[in-house]
Amino acid sequence: MSDSSLGIDRRSLLKGVGTGAVALTAGCAGQEDSNGNGGTGNGNGGNGGGGDVQMTIASTFEPGHILVQAAENFQERIEEESDGDIAVEISPGGAYGSEDEIGEIVSQGGVEAHSAGSFPYFQFASEYWFFGCPFVLSDYDQLLSVLESDEMQEAHDALVENGNQRPIGQQIYRGARHFTSNTPIRTPDDVDGLNLRLPELDPWVQIWEEVGASPTPVALDELYSALEQGTADASEGGAEQISSFNLHEVQSHLSLTGHLIANGNIYINESFYQGLDETYQDLIMEVGQEATQEAAEESQNREEELIDELESEGMEIVDDVDNEAFQAEAEPAVEQLFEDTWAFDWDTVRNM
Repeated sequence: MSDSSLGIDRRSLLKGVGTGAVALTAGCAGQEDSNGNGGTGNGNGGNGGGGDVQMTIASTFEPGHILVQAAENFQERIEEESDGDIAVEISPGGAYGSEDEIGEIVSQGGVEAHSAGSFPYFQFASEYWFFGCPFVLSDYDQLLSVLESDEMQEAHDALVENGNQRPIGQQIYRGARHFTSNTPIRTPDDVDGLNLRLPELDPWVQIWEEVGASPTPVALDELYSALEQGTADASEGGAEQISSFNLHEVQSHLSLTGHLIANGNIYINESFYQGLDETYQDLIMEVGQEATQEAAEESQNREEELIDELESEGMEIVDDVDNEAFQAEAEPAVEQLFEDTWAFDWDTVRNM
């Protein structure tokens, strides 16, 4: 995929985010973080830049993952461009828990921000989370088109209203998700009965059950051990995830199913954000856009390199996957989810 697909207007995803949303309390200086320390807002809400702003960006992902790198990009840029007035601490590797736990902590103001996948939309705007599910969208261009559409503005508003958080950049390309296992996977028949590690996401479970796998819910921070101990036979994920979690040590095959284009972002607590001076708000959005766009470009550029590295580490790359057969097997479950669970319908989404 060329870098031209990243040429979106500055802050286009964020245009109007929160418009029509319920009013949120400015500042969270009275809240405490998970360690009982005086927390979000740091007493700086509305200080007009008169004092340092301190914020933590948590992530369940390991150091080296593109979402952690995005947070590091943001940290470096914001500290430089604010002349040190905004100080950022990065807390990767699940120090604050799993993705859902971190999402709740950020929602409640226990930590100021997190670098995560699309999971916050599942938590707080679930009817719009079709874009984060297998076999729904075809590529990154379509993903950006959907997320930047006028129709999806209500999803971004729901994230603010229900989750007390907003994205501060463009959606980061995290790569196509593929299948790891100890046998080659070429057709849906090859996944029949396999205990496939999945996060505890009902739509994913429904879709993979339709394809024929036996979903085994396991938290991301327990992924390696589940595969090592045989709790799960297989996993699915992008090259970034497979590499950063060293899955080549516990899985012999990487089959290029390409069933989902994964994305992510840096999400900031809305009350903390609203409590900041407008100058800081503008700077956070400006730098957030730059940091996430840089990460998206880097992720695209190194995806093939990561797959090559996994091959050099001993994984067998299976590239003759019958992707159309997988799509056909998944389609009934996707259609049912659009009918029963998700906003819009599949044809509307395809035309966004």
